Amino acid sequence: MRDIWPRPARFLWFFGMCADFFDENQIDEVWYEAPLALAVMNKIGATEETVALLRGLAAVLELGAMRAGIRADKIQTYAVQDARQHLTGQRRHGRSKSGASLGKAEVMRVAKMLGVDCANENESDAFCGWSYACALANPRIAHLVTPLFQPQS
Repeated sequence: MRDIWPRPARFLWFFGMCADFFDENQIDEVWYEAPLALAVMNKIGATEETVALLRGLAAVLELGAMRAGIRADKIQTYAVQDARQHLTGQRRHGRSKSGASLGKAEVMRVAKMLGVDCANENESDAFCGWSYACALANPRIAHLVTPLFQPQS
């Protein structure tokens, strides 16, 4: 899509997807993973195009949510480290010798332990964020992701 569609066209496409989603579903809160801090993006060599795209997509999501009548105080971001701490008990996990994220592997392990069938690390990260957002939205259920509250086999 990057080579075919200019950034504004991608924003328009995403806005249409958000509009359809919000029109078809009764959504009362929106939580999404906060983009990396600009200093971190610069440190890892993110291009201006990448920064503009990530920040712009967040703005389009928030615009779509507001258009759907979701109150501004119900549109929130979360840090990935906070979500990982919620699910695994640790904020940071480091990297393997090959450079792979040990945090992603641990999130995948915990998701499987909880009976969530994630096909890949992206799906387990999405589950991690969803679980964390649910716990923030309703703190009475936050403890349910701990091993103590899992069915015994």
